[in-house]
Amino acid sequence: MENKICQSCGMPMTSKEEWGTNQDGSLSVEYCKYCYENGKFKDKVSMEEYIEMCSEYADQAGMTKEQMKEYCKKLFPTLKRWKCTCTEACASGYNPNCSCTNPECHCREK
Repeated sequence: MENKICQSCGMPMTSKEEWGTNQDGSLSVEYCKYCYENGKFKDKVSMEEYIEMCSEYADQAGMTKEQMKEYCKKLFPTLKRWKCTCTEACASGYNPNCSCTNPECHCREK
């Protein structure tokens, strides 16, 4: 099995026991069991809130809380859950028709 990381929290997933579950009960190869269950994210939070939550596990990663926050600030925008899928035009400003599913997308805000 190739090494995968959770596309929500970045946790290495080294065994199928760490994989989350899809709505149909199948295993999700993209998200870990701590983030994703029955096809839904367990925590409905912003990326900033999630970074704060993840910083509580800094010791397990061998980091200080500040180091973990900085690491997450760089990593999370590259992960599927948090990556903005907007086009250049959409990402440049207000677009009420934006179809991005990223909860961090601010194109629809005025």
